[in-house]
Amino acid sequence: MIRGLLALLLVVAGCSAAPAESPRGPLVLSLSADSPSPQRVEAVKGQAVEITVTSRASVEVHVHGFDVKGVAEEGKPAVVKFVADRTGTFDVEAHPDTLLAQLVVR
Repeated sequence: MIRGLLALLLVVAGCSAAPAESPRGPLVLSLSADSPSPQRVEAVKGQAVEITVTSRASVEVHVHGFDVKGVAEEGKPAVVKFVADRTGTFDVEAHPDTLLAQLVVR
């Protein structure tokens, strides 16, 4: 009886342990607001993300669902860095209305 209870406790403890860190390195994207070709890219929850956006005109780059933004201008790309700490599908846009990518975090 005690061995069975001990085995059950070990199983429950194993199920509630924190997940191991992702073996993946950072997700690095280079995008252009001048010639967008929207793509879907995948990341793992907890993965670092770095997005660089170039543009000939001044645009605000924004990742919906995360509080990160930057401004790209001619000769000065926007670089936004964050950790994908939630799951879902998030648009990466050059405002006001250019979809650059969809980030799918699993």
